[in-house]
Amino acid sequence: MGQRAPRTGGGGSMNSRLTLIAGFVVLLIIAGIGLSTMKYVQVDEGQAAIELVQGRIVAVHGPGPIFRPFAPFTEIELVNVRRQSRQISQNVASSDKQLYDIDIQVDFRRLPTEQALRAAYAEIGVSDAQLNDFLDGFINDALKSASTQFTLDEALSDRGAFAERIRRFLTTPSGDGQRAPVDQLYITIEAVKVLDIKVGETYAQLLAEKANLEVQIETEQKRRQQIEAQQANNLFQAEQEALVALTREKGITAAALEAANREAQVRAIEGRYWRENPELFELRKRELLVQMLSQGNIWFVDPNTNLTILLNNQALDGQALVIPQPGTNNQPATPATPSQTPATP
Repeated sequence: MGQRAPRTGGGGSMNSRLTLIAGFVVLLIIAGIGLSTMKYVQVDEGQAAIELVQGRIVAVHGPGPIFRPFAPFTEIELVNVRRQSRQISQNVASSDKQLYDIDIQVDFRRLPTEQALRAAYAEIGVSDAQLNDFLDGFINDALKSASTQFTLDEALSDRGAFAERIRRFLTTPSGDGQRAPVDQLYITIEAVKVLDIKVGETYAQLLAEKANLEVQIETEQKRRQQIEAQQANNLFQAEQEALVALTREKGITAAALEAANREAQVRAIEGRYWRENPELFELRKRELLVQMLSQGNIWFVDPNTNLTILLNNQALDGQALVIPQPGTNNQPATPATPSQTPATP
């Protein structure tokens, strides 16, 4: 009987096929492990990412994608570094023992530096809820502290100073060796605003009465200012009128002085001409005598009388003059009428 040749082709093909399948299964297992342990996070603007491996911070990332394959022990925590707001309402007492409700708003943001984020994660975590709880406690303490340093009237009239006092409490250490609240929370204060202050009905009525009184005082002050302005205007007008009258009187006086000065100058010039020309002087006396006699009156004249002055005045005035006669104790002479007998000169 002949022997059968061994069949080796089929067995080798089977082994190759099994090996290929096994390799494919291994790849699938590896891919599955990789996909199950892969970390992929998209960090948006206003966020930061803290990468941890077995609870230890290994890196802090800014905005952008983060991909970590085969990272079963890696965790990525997102941190909100945007601007946030907290509104607190509290009933407080003022320095003058008045109770009132106050609403404030505090705007803040986390410090985005790597060092601050590492320290914040280690001390208070990165949860916004945890941060808000800590911050609310500090804000309540700041409200109580600030309210005791202002009267209710001051708090109502100067909310900016009240808000600044709250900011100062949050940003200033409370004592030696202490850290300020913002340093403990690794945040920065953006703004502090007093939104509303609510008072009781009794105090509100007092405020209304005070407002009415202030309006009355302001009205009275304006009325008084108007009266003072009117009085000042009247005084100014009186001063101007007095100044005008004084200027007018000065002008009249100056004009009279100028006229008198000119008349004196004319008299002086005439006197000089008459002294220098006796003929003209005699002629002038005759002219004045004729002018006086033409009036129909005859005068008895003292021989010592200055005829030039007498005749000149008579010609200028056109009126009768009282001329003293000798031997009558300077009694005025009576002018003779045309019907009387003329006396011999």
